[in-house]
Amino acid sequence: MKKTVFILCYAVVALAIFGYGQTAENKQLSYLLNGQYAKKMTDASEKLKELDVAVQKTLLFNESDGFDRARDDIWRLSADVKSSVGSLPVDRGFSNSWMNYLGRLGNYAKEADRLENKEEYHKVMTEASVNLREMADEWQVATRNLVSGQLTVEGWRNQLDSIDANHDWEGMRDTVKQYTESDFPLTASESDALKKKELQTLTDEEVTKEEAIERFKILFPEVSQSALVVENSRPDAPYPFYHIRFAEGQSVGYIDITEKGGHVLSFLSERPFGKEVQSYPFIEKKAKKFLQDAGYTDAVLEEARENDTSWHFVFVRQESEYDALVFSDAIHLKVAKDTGGIVGLDAMEYIQKENLNKQPIVQTDWQTYFRPHVAVVDEKLAYVENDRMEQRLAHYLTVTLDTKDTIETYVVVVDTETAEVIKTEKQL
Repeated sequence: MKKTVFILCYAVVALAIFGYGQTAENKQLSYLLNGQYAKKMTDASEKLKELDVAVQKTLLFNESDGFDRARDDIWRLSADVKSSVGSLPVDRGFSNSWMNYLGRLGNYAKEADRLENKEEYHKVMTEASVNLREMADEWQVATRNLVSGQLTVEGWRNQLDSIDANHDWEGMRDTVKQYTESDFPLTASESDALKKKELQTLTDEEVTKEEAIERFKILFPEVSQSALVVENSRPDAPYPFYHIRFAEGQSVGYIDITEKGGHVLSFLSERPFGKEVQSYPFIEKKAKKFLQDAGYTDAVLEEARENDTSWHFVFVRQESEYDALVFSDAIHLKVAKDTGGIVGLDAMEYIQKENLNKQPIVQTDWQTYFRPHVAVVDEKLAYVENDRMEQRLAHYLTVTLDTKDTIETYVVVVDTETAEVIKTEKQL
């Protein structure tokens, strides 16, 4: 009996100590969070003021060094404020809308030298300056209670979903959305990109649920006898698709097939892998045959890498006008080494087909374009998205840089019409 009482007493004391320890630890964590978040909010407030000043500075000049420096400040400061806001536990809806606005502001300032009508810049930035000042004042009011140092860990967590919030974050989100739509409306290329992302451009005939199931069984015969559960996508999904889940033996997985056209968006199969390993030519042949059967007839192999159980392939579309690779139209395929069976597929980017335009190919002398110690070792044509979300035909170059100590390899992407460098990337 005494032993039992001792154990019970010990347990009570231990729990009390643990509870006290947890309480003390939570208080300490709260102090740290309050200090950290207060600093970030203060930084965001100060940078907002600096950003407004930078916007106003660009309104002082026509084209001059002062104008260019102020535009650079807008680009830098908008990124700084985005970074501060993005790391704060404030309402997600407001945070996303606010960062979107800041990103558009910075990009607009960065690209201002490409505007044909310079007066358009001053018109947009005059309005943006007014909106920034209003948002800076609103931000000060919204964060006043949050920098008081009184919030608990749970209190900070609740801010993400506006639980117990003392400010109308939803109203601020709607205001920022209005600013975004009025100050920086979507460009034609951005609008096209959004439609493509949401598969609004698909014009294929709709397939029934039964037709989607039949397509699944044809493409994946190894699991065609599985027990199936078929669901429609949510009503608020950007595009309608069938979600088919299957289970057979030790294999479980799913496949998503679009209602328009019956395109396979994604596929995943989880199963144990055997110890047998098929040859690479056999695996590659199986992958290419699957893509042909699935209707992805213009996809060519661009990259292959392996792990212990599977080969991972990246196929990209090859258009017919220039035989150029379209890197934004990619298919990611995972093939098991033991049987050559498909265990993973992501064709979303491929189905979101890019709208491509014809483009002149101006001959470029690479010997004069690059420095003497640079050699072009491979060249092909490809469509690549530039920083204005435009698909541009480009020379996709693999070059080597010969220094005194080593030879380094780079990929350089150059616009075929303007010779603009779209991307430079060091190969590891």
